[in-house]
Amino acid sequence: MTSESQKLEMHDVYVRHHTELCRYVINKVNVSSDEAQDIVQAAFTRVIEMDFSDIKNPRALLYKTSYNIAIDQIRRGGVRQRHVQTVVDSGANLVEELNPERIHDGKRQLGLVVSALWGMPKKRRRLLMMNRFDGMSYAQIARTVGLSETVVRKHVTRALVDCQKALQAQTGKNSR
Repeated sequence: MTSESQKLEMHDVYVRHHTELCRYVINKVNVSSDEAQDIVQAAFTRVIEMDFSDIKNPRALLYKTSYNIAIDQIRRGGVRQRHVQTVVDSGANLVEELNPERIHDGKRQLGLVVSALWGMPKKRRRLLMMNRFDGMSYAQIARTVGLSETVVRKHVTRALVDCQKALQAQTGKNSR
C-alpha cells in the first residue's frame, strides 16, 4: 500500500507531467485528446496502486504505462472491429426472418440456459452474471468478491461449460 506522502508525491508528478504525457500519447499512438486523457488517467491510477519504494523514475514509468495502455486499447479495438466485421459478413447471407418456430426455439434455449444457471452453485452463477451481465472483468470481480483472478476465471469458465452442456444435451435429445 502507498502512504499518504507517496500519494502526494504522485499527485505532484501527475500535475507536473499530465499535459506532456497526453501529448506523448496523442503523437505516439495517434489517439484523440479525450482518449489520451483517459489513457493517462488510467496510467496514473495503475501506478498509484504500486509500491512506491521500488519506483526509481515515476515519470518514465508513467510514460511506459501510458504507452502500454494505449496499445492495449488499440489492440482491443482492432479485435472488436474484426469481430464485428466477421459477424456482419457472415450474417449478411444468413439473415432469417423471425417466425414462430425461431421464436419458440429461442425461448426454449433461453429456458435451458436459465435452468442451467439455477442448477449451478450460487457462487459460480454469481461470478458468471457479474462477468457476462454486469460486464465486469475477472480482475474487477476478484477484487469485489475477495478471490484470486484465476479462481474467478475458472468459475466463469465452468459456468459457461455448464450452460453449453445444457444446450447440447437438449439438442442431442431433439435430433434422435
